[in-house]
Amino acid sequence: MSTTWRVFAYLKRYPLLAIGTLACAVVGTLMIAVLPAVTKLVFNQVLSQTDPRPELLTPLVLVAVAALVLQQTLDALRIILNNTFEQKVIFDLRSDLYSHIQLLPLRWFDNRATGDLMTRILEDVNSVERMLIDGVEQGVVAVLQVVIVLGMMFYVSTSLALVGLAPLPFLAGGALWYTLTAHRRYRLQRIASSAMNSLLHDNLAGIRQIKSFVREREEHARFNKTSDQLRRATLIVMKVWAIYHPAMVLIGTLGVSLTVWFGARQVLSHQMQVGDLIAFLMLTGFLYEPINKLHQLNQLVQAGRAAGERVFEIIDTPIENGWAAPPSAAAPQCVAGDVQYADVGFSYSTEAAPALQHITFHARPGETIALVGTTGAGKSTLVNLLTRFYEYDSGEIRIDNLPIREFGMRRLRELVGVVTQESFLFNGTIRENLLMGRPGASDEEVLRAADAANARPFIDRLPEGLNSVVGERGVKLSVGEKQRISIARALLKDPPILILDEATASVDTTTERLIQEALEHLMSHRTCFVIAHRLSTILRADQILVLERGRIIERGTHSELIELGGKYARLWEQSFIEKVTEADVRADADLAAQL
Repeated sequence: MSTTWRVFAYLKRYPLLAIGTLACAVVGTLMIAVLPAVTKLVFNQVLSQTDPRPELLTPLVLVAVAALVLQQTLDALRIILNNTFEQKVIFDLRSDLYSHIQLLPLRWFDNRATGDLMTRILEDVNSVERMLIDGVEQGVVAVLQVVIVLGMMFYVSTSLALVGLAPLPFLAGGALWYTLTAHRRYRLQRIASSAMNSLLHDNLAGIRQIKSFVREREEHARFNKTSDQLRRATLIVMKVWAIYHPAMVLIGTLGVSLTVWFGARQVLSHQMQVGDLIAFLMLTGFLYEPINKLHQLNQLVQAGRAAGERVFEIIDTPIENGWAAPPSAAAPQCVAGDVQYADVGFSYSTEAAPALQHITFHARPGETIALVGTTGAGKSTLVNLLTRFYEYDSGEIRIDNLPIREFGMRRLRELVGVVTQESFLFNGTIRENLLMGRPGASDEEVLRAADAANARPFIDRLPEGLNSVVGERGVKLSVGEKQRISIARALLKDPPILILDEATASVDTTTERLIQEALEHLMSHRTCFVIAHRLSTILRADQILVLERGRIIERGTHSELIELGGKYARLWEQSFIEKVTEADVRADADLAAQL
């Protein structure tokens, strides 16, 4: 199905608004024929040289005024109905697009720029909106006007109507050429616009890095280069339009001139009355006005088609497996947190080397599994498969002895809490960010989670407390405060399984201790997978998995792996694992005993 028809399919959802808009357009357009008809009667009968009828003047003028008032009233009603209609359609289209994006797999986002997606959701949908509002509404009105006016022209004078229609083949040919060639130009313009928006998004998000590396001049030059590509693409579109549109207007004007010449000759030869000619010339103007409008709308339609293709390109992308299917009947309501990986393999693409190979282990309820390895060993990939952020290629992952694909996507992710190294907060209040963990939680529950995460003291110091706005990405909070909000959010969710990227190197010692205490509360009585950096966490782990190039090459406790003298022991000797003091270890152990 073509993009245009797919967009029009959204119109079927609101038949009453469509019928109301069309009815107003039809009746309002019929009123256009009244003025030329009245004008013809005024010149041919009221002002007749042989048999004038002045008594008809006032009634005819009143009829013309009444028709004009009715036309403008219906036009106003049509605009209101049409805008209501189109805004509902655009809301549905944008909602469907955003809803679909939310369900796409992370692997798809890995290959997309945020700025490009924002361009498609905002600018491209707006282009489709303009195509619908102007293209459909004004297009229908223009076509109706052309049909009605043509009928009137043939009624007044068939020979003169044929003369007036002489330019139509040239106008139709020009419109066909523009329709067939404009699509590629508009698509290139949309691509250039996306590239500029992507660059702008990256630069604004990374403004601190740009300033710290003194890259303002270079980034300005890069932005200008990308902006110039958009300028060139837009100029190509506009240059073609600058030739096409005036040419079509010129052809239409020549048609009017030809009609005047031919009609005047018929009046002079007494083959036509002056009133007929004047009425016909008015109809000619009413004819070429919508034809010129259709040429202008063609520009919007082609831009809308190119934008619509980019919108439906996303909507046609398959969503994550599991969203459409409900949880299996075998899926338990209460989950203990028993996790098994059985010979699991995964690659990010068919061309890439395997990111994980033959991963097998068993985490019993309440156990802590520490994942250790150098960058790129596969630690994050391993835990991302548990939440089905990525789909494993081979083997099986089970929770409470049930394959995770049997749980359904929503239920599975309700069972797993994730606290990442970079705590992401939305631009809202602290309360709103915390409630993402459990939307229906009471203030008492929210504050209890904040207490357990050691976030309550700094929240109470803020003037607005829980209602304090954190700014974009939590910019108004410190790194440690953002981490504690993330921990409180996970506590509020209260999942049986926890994934934790334990990183506190970017905070001071006092804050690190507060975060570590919060993590102890969070990890208590849960099955935990920790991408571990601290020795204290590794020492308490029930099992340490050492990864290298996507394989588990060693497993055991800290003492067992040191005694083994393998990869883990070398990482330990090279200080890859953070060696905290014995006092820190004892303090952490004391805290664990209290929980």
